[in-house]
Amino acid sequence: MGHLVLLVLDDMAVLPALLEAWQSVGVPGVTILQSAGAYRTQKWLRRMGLGALDRLFELEETSRRTLLAAIEDEAVLDRAIAEAERLVGGFDRPGSGLLVVLPALRVLGLHKALPIEAEIRPHKAAHVGWLAWRKKSAAEIAKLLDLQPVIVRRETTLGQIPQALAAQPGVQVVCVTSEDDVLVGLLPLTDLADALLFHEMPEEFLSEVTDLEGVIEFAERSRVRTAGDVMKPPVCVRRDDPGELVFRRIHQHQLPGLPVVDDTYHVVGYISLLALLLTICGLPHPL
Repeated sequence: MGHLVLLVLDDMAVLPALLEAWQSVGVPGVTILQSAGAYRTQKWLRRMGLGALDRLFELEETSRRTLLAAIEDEAVLDRAIAEAERLVGGFDRPGSGLLVVLPALRVLGLHKALPIEAEIRPHKAAHVGWLAWRKKSAAEIAKLLDLQPVIVRRETTLGQIPQALAAQPGVQVVCVTSEDDVLVGLLPLTDLADALLFHEMPEEFLSEVTDLEGVIEFAERSRVRTAGDVMKPPVCVRRDDPGELVFRRIHQHQLPGLPVVDDTYHVVGYISLLALLLTICGLPHPL
């Protein structure tokens, strides 16, 4: 018997990482629908009036995404649920969303033959040594500079984090973990600086407010106190993932580095953008 997974996602920032994770565990495909919570919409309309109804799906305050995925394999289903729960930080957390699994008596069209794609060959001008990095494992790349990851808990206050980063100056992305030491989020140095300096120089951020959405975001920033309040989705790679995947995730998420995890999502290493560049260029440690 197949299953239909219905996931109502509250946090849009989680969506890219969730789709990537589901694809990696073997979810055949995902349909994404725009949606809005009825009670939240009701409160919003009381405040804004019916004239704002045409903006219902445009505002982050009300707009949500509902994901539908048909899955036949029980193992894939379990992994998809685990990935979703990890990325949202647990569905018991406020603002995480809702996940429902329904039985599907019959599923047609789930598996289709893929078209044959022409092999993409490197350009003849490419340096031979620059191509080997694609197959190097994340563990090998991390070992080049051997940076130790900076790890904090969700409840760690922002003011405590700079001291932890000072012990590892080459690390620019903080790993946020749960009580079970499972990676649940990332905190880039630039985001940490914005969160801390918001309380020191609020006038700099107030100048960015131009509409109602900006006012709401400004108010939310004023309540940020811990790593869990400001963390981004837990983008990571496993130790045996290839270098090309390391680059893809760093590039797609505009990160200066990212953690390496084991099969249980415990942080075991860190790859900086510099380490990746040295690997691509085939250069040794510069020091």
